[in-house]
Amino acid sequence: MKNKKFSWALAACLTTAAPFVASEVSAKGGIDGSRDMVCAIMDVVGCTEGARCIQDSAKSFELPELIILDSKKKLIRATYESGYKAVSPVKNLELSNNHLILQGVENGHGWNFAVDTKTGNMSGAGLGEIASFLVFGTCTTL
Repeated sequence: MKNKKFSWALAACLTTAAPFVASEVSAKGGIDGSRDMVCAIMDVVGCTEGARCIQDSAKSFELPELIILDSKKKLIRATYESGYKAVSPVKNLELSNNHLILQGVENGHGWNFAVDTKTGNMSGAGLGEIASFLVFGTCTTL
């Protein structure tokens, strides 16, 4: 799978920088969508039609390992190992209970993320007709 074909998964990809992410985000400066945020994608499950799924790293699926939320411009940015850069607009950003929810559309494919506002734990999905991805990782504000 080529990353240019699946750049929409970048925001499925909102994601191996976990060592610098605190296990608990403080209430002051917590994750609420008002500040820029970086997410490290640590685990990915990629599925194709016919229920064939593989679990591996973001790198193995040619997805970015890190993505950044630009909170002012409401954009998700990622740079792939190949040098390819992707930007995806955030169509919906809202707080729901203890989660920051991000949603968008890129290249005709939908994506969404849910980030726990207290721990920074993140899960997301990028959905397409050829392949879909579930991503799991952690986020922190910048």
